Amino acid sequence: MRHGCAPVLAAALLVGLGATHAPAAGPPRPRHQLATELIGRSVQGRPIGLVRVGAPAATRSVLVIGCIHGDECAARAVVARLATTDPARLRGVRLLLVRNLNPDGFAHHTRQNAHGVDLNRNGSVGRRDLGPPGSRFYAGRKAFSEPESRAIRALILRDRPQVVVWYHQPLALIDAPESGSSAHARRYARLVGLPFSPLSRYPGSLSRWVNARVRPGSSFVVELASGPLSAAAVRRHANAVLALAAR
Repeated sequence: MRHGCAPVLAAALLVGLGATHAPAAGPPRPRHQLATELIGRSVQGRPIGLVRVGAPAATRSVLVIGCIHGDECAARAVVARLATTDPARLRGVRLLLVRNLNPDGFAHHTRQNAHGVDLNRNGSVGRRDLGPPGSRFYAGRKAFSEPESRAIRALILRDRPQVVVWYHQPLALIDAPESGSSAHARRYARLVGLPFSPLSRYPGSLSRWVNARVRPGSSFVVELASGPLSAAAVRRHANAVLALAAR
């Protein structure tokens, strides 16, 4: 990318992250501490942005995905808050922030993407036919058939994060990884005050795929309650992510 284009893309992706106010006055962050990039586009061509916070040389990374189902997107506010984290707090750790993996579903307020696919049934682990096109849990014509699921798969395989947090609604609990340790999920549950309550093993779940194919026990699902998050809840969840990042 030409350097002249970088500020324009950065501004666009930060707007996409939902920044609603200017940063506090003070010395600018070193440019390498905050980086934005486009990791893909949705079926209808909407950008899927990534914000990296922290030094590129960090040996540990934490990936946070705020919205997978287009009608379960309260955690976009958590990801937007994490994007304002002072990099000085992230010693040896880098945050990888995807505010919205399903921008078409969000735009149309639908669970599925614009192909009618449930992205959280479009992974390869345990995948099976869950109904025809148009049904609620339609898994797509094959695993990773959708540009959105392929974009997050490519990012995860490239960066191999130590922790991956996926936000959903409305069950108000913390799910357990299918394989590996549940330590991250249990700690998160304690920090935010939600019950740790393992769910069914959903076929084609993207979190299942991470634990089976990349790093056992690294990926878990946070089920928020229905409706928007209060400012206090946004802070609580963002701080829980930062606590996991710091180990």
